[in-house]
Amino acid sequence: MFSFTKRPETTFKLLDKEYRINLAFNVVIEAFGVLDSDLDDAEKINKCFDLLVVDSIPSNDIAIKADVIKSLFEYINEKPYGNDEDYNNETQVDEPLSSQADYDYEQDAGAIYASFLNFYHIDLNQMIDRMDWHQFKALFDNLGPDTPIQKIRQYRSDDLTGYKDNPEQAQFVSEMKSYYQLDNQVEGDGFTGNASAIFDMMMGDAE
Repeated sequence: MFSFTKRPETTFKLLDKEYRINLAFNVVIEAFGVLDSDLDDAEKINKCFDLLVVDSIPSNDIAIKADVIKSLFEYINEKPYGNDEDYNNETQVDEPLSSQADYDYEQDAGAIYASFLNFYHIDLNQMIDRMDWHQFKALFDNLGPDTPIQKIRQYRSDDLTGYKDNPEQAQFVSEMKSYYQLDNQVEGDGFTGNASAIFDMMMGDAE
C-alpha cells in the first residue's frame, strides 16, 4: 500500500541476491489480465513472472517462480483498510466476490483515464511505465464521486429496490446498469482480492 515512509519496492531477494522488479501500474494491470486469461496455470505463472520481474533468476523451476509471483501479488494487494480478519470472514460469507465487481481496469480504461485527467489533472498515458502501482491505486481509490468511473461504479452497484416509489428513475438506473455492464462478471479489479489463493493453487499443481 502507499506509504510516506517506505519507498516502493523495486527488488526482491532470492538466495541472498536481489533481483529487480517492475511494478508500474500499467504492468500490474497487464498481469491481472493474465490471471483472467484462458492460459493454463504454468503459462500464467511464466507470463506474470516475465512481466513483473526484470532480471533473470538462476532457475526455471515453476514452483520457485510461482512463489515469487505470489509474494509480489501479496505486496501489490496490500491495503490500508479492511484488513481485520473478522471483517474479511464476514465479507466472504455475506458478500460473494462476484457481487462486488463494479469496475475493470481494461474495460473501464477510458473512464479511468478521463477521471484522472478531470480530478487530478494527470494524463495517465504520460504515466505509463512511470507511476508505481500503489501510487495509482491510492489515487484511484480516492477519486471524487462525480468522476466518470465513480458514476459508472455507482450505476453498477445501485440497488433498484431503492426506487420502488420512483419507476422512472428505476427504469433509468436499470438502463444504465445494462449499458455499463461488465463483460466478465468476476472481481472487477483483476483478482486483486484473491490472487494469493490463486497462486497457492498454482503452486500446489506445480509440485
